[in-house]
Amino acid sequence: MNVILPALFKADEAMGINAVWLGARGARAFVLAAVFFLAASAGLRAEETDLGAEEGEFDTDYICRTLDETPPGEPLFCSASIGPGAPDIEVALFWQREDYSILIDRIEIARQGEVESFQTIGPIDSRALPDMETNGFEMLDMNFDGYLDMRIIEFLPAGPNIPYLHWLWSPESGRFVSAGFLNELGYTEFDEEERLVFAPWRSSAAEMGEDTYVYEAGELKQTGRIMRRYTDDGACTQTSYEAVDGQLIKTASGPCPEE
Repeated sequence: MNVILPALFKADEAMGINAVWLGARGARAFVLAAVFFLAASAGLRAEETDLGAEEGEFDTDYICRTLDETPPGEPLFCSASIGPGAPDIEVALFWQREDYSILIDRIEIARQGEVESFQTIGPIDSRALPDMETNGFEMLDMNFDGYLDMRIIEFLPAGPNIPYLHWLWSPESGRFVSAGFLNELGYTEFDEEERLVFAPWRSSAAEMGEDTYVYEAGELKQTGRIMRRYTDDGACTQTSYEAVDGQLIKTASGPCPEE
């Protein structure tokens, strides 16, 4: 039986607060007070707090314990409200030190208040430096469906393009599902307002760029690319491309804009 600890995040009982992380709009002030107390007293890290949500919207949030606050042999814990109709969950990242890195080899997920996990992801092989909190684990909406998804660093390569492992929350199955198409892109950035996915890359010290994608019928479709090349004397040329029928067509080229 796979087990993770329930209701990990709570404020000092002397304060009379049961501060298990909630996502409901009606508990907003209470939650924020508890989170700030926890962050100050227990070394926890809060993320993705939407202070400006309109009435009726669901706030998606998560909070993670730091590695410094986690004794050896105890999992790294995160607690999250991932979206409307989905359970509030606790995520346990099982880790160990290996040489100069942290290895996370299994993720267990349970509903808050329950002892037994309902999903185990693993074995995985996530390796990162100890100063990269939770091996870069984070929860964010990666397919713009209103639910938090998960990702974590896979390993640290010799080059700058860091590969990640991604899982999308499936409301239909009530599970996180591996997103291989995002794994292939490596590191990605997400613009929820414009519903765009950006995949920055670097092929050498003199050539780098960023590819742009949109979702169509649940799949990523590339829409463009911006590429920069540097000469030995430091001159930079930027070239823009548009994706047409699976082919990148050059649309503009000139000096790189000043940053």
